[in-house]
Amino acid sequence: MPQRPFVRRSAAVCCAFTVAFAGAVSAVGTNVAAAADTITCRASAGVFYTLPDTHLDLDRHNEPETGAVSWTGRTTIGNAWDGKTLAGPDGRMYIVGSDGTVRRHRRLATGWENGGVSQTIATGWYGVTLPSQRNRTTVDATGDFYWTHDNILAWLRYDETAKTWTERRIDTGWTQAKYDLIVGAGAGVFYARTPGGELYRFQYDPSSQRWLEYARLVGNSGWQNFSQIASAGGDVLYALDKNNGQIKWYRYLGGGNWAGSKVVGTIGTDYQLSVTTDDCKLVDPGLPARPVVPVVADAASAVVEGAGGKLQHFYVDGFGRLIHGRQRSADLTVVDFAVVPGYQQYTGTPSALRASDDSLLVTALGQDSETRRSTQAPATTTWPAAIGFGGWTPGAAVLVQRADVGTAFAVDGAGVLWARPQDPASKQFLPWRALPSSGLTADLTAVVQTDGIDIVARTTSGAYTKATYLDGTLSTWSTVPGTGWTGKLAATANPDQNLEAFAVQPDGAVVTQREQAAGFTGTWKPIPGVTAQGSPAAAVDSGGVVHVAVRATDGFVYVSQQNAPGSTGYQTWRKLVDSRTGAAYPTATDPTFTGLSAGGVAVTYRDSDGVTYAFSSGATAASATTRSASPSTAFTGGPLPKPSL
Repeated sequence: MPQRPFVRRSAAVCCAFTVAFAGAVSAVGTNVAAAADTITCRASAGVFYTLPDTHLDLDRHNEPETGAVSWTGRTTIGNAWDGKTLAGPDGRMYIVGSDGTVRRHRRLATGWENGGVSQTIATGWYGVTLPSQRNRTTVDATGDFYWTHDNILAWLRYDETAKTWTERRIDTGWTQAKYDLIVGAGAGVFYARTPGGELYRFQYDPSSQRWLEYARLVGNSGWQNFSQIASAGGDVLYALDKNNGQIKWYRYLGGGNWAGSKVVGTIGTDYQLSVTTDDCKLVDPGLPARPVVPVVADAASAVVEGAGGKLQHFYVDGFGRLIHGRQRSADLTVVDFAVVPGYQQYTGTPSALRASDDSLLVTALGQDSETRRSTQAPATTTWPAAIGFGGWTPGAAVLVQRADVGTAFAVDGAGVLWARPQDPASKQFLPWRALPSSGLTADLTAVVQTDGIDIVARTTSGAYTKATYLDGTLSTWSTVPGTGWTGKLAATANPDQNLEAFAVQPDGAVVTQREQAAGFTGTWKPIPGVTAQGSPAAAVDSGGVVHVAVRATDGFVYVSQQNAPGSTGYQTWRKLVDSRTGAAYPTATDPTFTGLSAGGVAVTYRDSDGVTYAFSSGATAASATTRSASPSTAFTGGPLPKPSL
């Protein structure tokens, strides 16, 4: 299709327009002249009117970036448009019939593509044509659909070559009482209106699967006066006044500011209004860039307990593959290894969880900054190919589960913490949302508590900082004493739901501190006996005893534990050795600690040859209430088979 060139025009004329006018709309922010270099538009925007007699008319609005009262002239271009009409990009038009069938057309410069014969691209879109639902489906400038139904907001993309749909649930709580209209207005940009007349702006990036903007209030009142709102893209809106049929032009500039408003035409109040969605574009749509990902060799494994108490190991091998090790019998050293198919250039430490149905979910960071995920169905041993999980972060995500609901956390290249929560009803993961934060590194620790998820992050200045995440909200960050930290803090929850934290000082001393009701207000206490490197690992057994493991500078893994549940004292470090031979095996990775449902703990690591070592213990006999002395825990285990993959 021949394209009209995008042009930039002076927007000085908009200075005379006002955003708030008598009896109409009030916007958030001030009236600001539209900067000429923030938007590009074609010479005119295609504006379509679907009449009650099912005729389809086309007119073209000149200078959509300025709101000039200038049109090329209206002509009838179709008949029998008897459903909900939606315009898309590049001349695409869609009709949703009362039977739920979605048909696609495309208007070329010389007429209709395919002689005007439509293509059926979907069925089952029932309810879209109902009067109460007609304004709750839209298409953005890229051709993606946003459809709110059954109290959810769905993103849908149609692949015209493969003739397949991709769908994601991207938000919940979208009742008609909350938002009764949505309109696409750019690349992933859409506006949602409340029945009371407030207007909110959203921007979703399907590639990174992030919310770039979420529910920003940009219009205080008056938007309920419009029966329909359409957009040419670039945040240019055309609103149809339900009282007099006037088409009013608006342009949002960002930052809560509007260029102005103007009546640009009049049509019947019973017409359907739609506009080609990519006739205008923002010069800078605000999309994220992929950060550089440092390749981490010999990153620690992730270990979770699967069905039957059997350990599930996940790690990235020297070839960049995501490896799964499945414990096959009661002997924790009998393990089968497999490659998770799909992408094969991972880095860092994966993250995994076991759902209540015994399915396993694993995420891992690609060297392209995309986090990918795969889910193994219950009672199976095969993995589907990993698929995109978005993120676009330089460090791996941390995946935790609270009350059978998962949440992923990751830090972007600007040091901001993002969270991706799981919808409790559908178990789908909703988009990444930025949380109030700055200056963070990818060294994250997440501990599930009864009152939320405690997050401890290392900052770029070498300090630790802590906040608590609950139901999408993050508490204020509080500083953990100490500076000069270079690794990840390890922490586990005490029976009193405060954190027992461990860190390695620059001189290699392992230190610990217990959080109090007022936070981390004490001093770090050393656990002498080893000089450590890397980051420690910690876990608590069912007896309430906290265990800690570190990699020492001599290349071996050492373990210690509390003298008793709740004690601030720790036992002498002991080197992990094979329970059958007494041999000690050096490590190339930091250790991983896992609490076991049977009551004990398990510690694992890998050597430079890719061999995994696993050791487990039973629960300590000490009672958390009596706080009696705990005997030294006996660990059994040794090397696992070397993977042959």
